[in-house]
Amino acid sequence: MRRRDYVMAVGSSVGGLGMGTRTQSISLERGCPVGDATTVRPGQDVVFEAAATPGVEPTTAEWTVDGPGAADLAPAAPFWSYTYRTGNPAAHGRFEESGIYEVSVTADGATLSWQVTVTDDAPPAPSVEVTCEPGPDATVTPNESIEVTATAADDHGNFHRLVWQEGRNATYLERVDLSGSTATVTYATTGGDAIWFVGGYPMIAWVVCRDGRTRAVRTDGPSVEALRDVSITGTNDPVHAGEDLVVDAEVAVEGDSTYHAFVEATVELIVGHDPTRVDSETVEVFAGESEPVSLEFTTATVRNTQTFPARLETRHAAAETDVTVIGTEDDGQGHLAVTGLETNAPVTGGDRLEVTVTLANTGEGPASREVELVVGHDPTTVDSRSVTVGAGETTAVTMGYDTYPVENDDEFPVRVRTGDDSASRSVLVSGRDGGDGGDEAQFAVSITGTKAPVSGGDFLAVTATVENVGGTAGSGDVELVVGHSPTVVDTRRVGLEPGETATVRLGYDTYPVANDDTFPVSVRSPHTSDTRTVTVYGTD
Repeated sequence: MRRRDYVMAVGSSVGGLGMGTRTQSISLERGCPVGDATTVRPGQDVVFEAAATPGVEPTTAEWTVDGPGAADLAPAAPFWSYTYRTGNPAAHGRFEESGIYEVSVTADGATLSWQVTVTDDAPPAPSVEVTCEPGPDATVTPNESIEVTATAADDHGNFHRLVWQEGRNATYLERVDLSGSTATVTYATTGGDAIWFVGGYPMIAWVVCRDGRTRAVRTDGPSVEALRDVSITGTNDPVHAGEDLVVDAEVAVEGDSTYHAFVEATVELIVGHDPTRVDSETVEVFAGESEPVSLEFTTATVRNTQTFPARLETRHAAAETDVTVIGTEDDGQGHLAVTGLETNAPVTGGDRLEVTVTLANTGEGPASREVELVVGHDPTTVDSRSVTVGAGETTAVTMGYDTYPVENDDEFPVRVRTGDDSASRSVLVSGRDGGDGGDEAQFAVSITGTKAPVSGGDFLAVTATVENVGGTAGSGDVELVVGHSPTVVDTRRVGLEPGETATVRLGYDTYPVANDDTFPVSVRSPHTSDTRTVTVYGTD
């Protein structure tokens, strides 16, 4: 008989149980194999585990093997942090020669043994297939989901558990109890938490049977790259035709626990209703931090004043704002701003949708403009008016069109633009299958005022009117949504009778930005929304 002693030694990089000085004796029970005897094939992988009460530290457990032939049993393997996390001594290995062996573990004076018969007649190891979604050819960001799925079968119907192990530091992640002859188990995580995939290491599934038979199968996962975010912090608009338009931004790199280094981020400036790329800049940003960047282009020498979108894009994010270029014929003259926008929405599909705006000439001379009504997610001009407004004067303009007789409810934006300015809001066209809103509550919202402009860090308040234009009483959430990447910052629950109107006040503490920031704020109900543009002054 040959006896082998094995002492467990585990690296200190894994967090311990922190047992301290023991004041009570320990008890050990068989965790795997669950019986005191088992049968395995030569060269077959076997797992041993003792359930310890209270739990033990890895260095207190000693494993021994007595038997006629060669045996390779590694204490603490395959899960180097398993005993630290569970308090249960564990070992893994194989027996190369047939015969009868005794495997023992001793911890704090308590001893537990198994008799192991090694023979070619023993059951085979279970079968396991492991896949990852997204797969090894994909690339994800830290916030994106990753799922690893193990599908296993055991002809003897003797499943006990599945243990997930990350393949970078052989770290134990999770244990799932099993039973029967088939099993499918999924481990869900994110790119930022799956640091083993970042390092190019696999994920491993250990499927263990009640008699200790086990099989380990691994899979590679997707590449993980840092998330490049971008936000516009300000522009120098309005600019005169032919001058340089500058867009200032912050580029942030989000890497969670994944990255501790500089990451390259490329930002592109795209302008116009027919989008054109006019500038790009590449900066190095340390993970978890942000860097300022400025992009610019020389505007065309246009005769009439134009307002158009300026958009910044990274490979993962985008931010957009409207900018104005003052035409050569309008330089020092009129400027037609949109100071109000109202609609008769909701309407039933096929009925006429009307939009009324108040136009104010904030310039020093008369302003003659073509005012357009643009509707839809794929913007289409459906009506226009030629107007002339004297300096310091205002006028109201109503435009509209006959909506399409849709079968289902349709919500989409409507925008009025003058060439100098624009305003938009969402409207609802009720489908004919859903009625005209007369049989249910329908909340129409309209912004009546804002506290803007405010200084960065101050409270920005928005006041709105909510009216139930439906036929029955109801309640719903009214939300304040801010930013070019819309974020809900405040919510009020409103209950109204048919025809009843309520005033709601919403707001939030603005961020103490360094530079002036102009962005949209919207108040929206489940049925409509209204939008205004506000400015937050920078601390500089």
